[in-house]
Amino acid sequence: MFLLAGVINLQAGSPFKKTPGNGLLHRPSNVLFPRNVGLFQRVDSDTRVYGSQGRDVSARYVLDRLIISEAYVYPVGTYGKDLNGEFKIQQRAILQINKHAKLVSSDSVHVNQAGRSSLGLHANYQLMRHLFGSKDERCGSQLFVFRDGFWFIAYRFSYPIDHSTVANKHVGDFLRQWQWRHDGSRV
Repeated sequence: MFLLAGVINLQAGSPFKKTPGNGLLHRPSNVLFPRNVGLFQRVDSDTRVYGSQGRDVSARYVLDRLIISEAYVYPVGTYGKDLNGEFKIQQRAILQINKHAKLVSSDSVHVNQAGRSSLGLHANYQLMRHLFGSKDERCGSQLFVFRDGFWFIAYRFSYPIDHSTVANKHVGDFLRQWQWRHDGSRV
């Protein structure tokens, strides 16, 4: 979904280190992908490393058959040079993949990370995509992009449009509960 090329699955020699509780620590960024974030569970078969250096990565989280979340970590400058530029690039990527996507709203958001507020940008879409079945369905899809030091942390949540109210509650819970820094540091 993001403009990342050269996808390979998680394997030996990866940039990840297992942590207690079955977390995955992305060594270059020091970002922790926990096994669970609230009711969401990480899907290890959909943890990805993009390119050969292991600096661009993603992990998929699911909440039952309701919400798919992709969490991405990659260096600033890989695509955009600042938060606004990166957000625009990722919005264009969504519109390239989903020709009939409709932007519903766009705003700024803050998440608390280790006692500090991190600014991010958010876009809310209506679009068609595969979720848990083999055919496209009407979905709500939310993009969040944050900058943390030299790294971008981005999320994309997708869910059936008919379940938007409950999905929005769970998206908010995910944002509040995932502390992405392994040791609370800012890199």
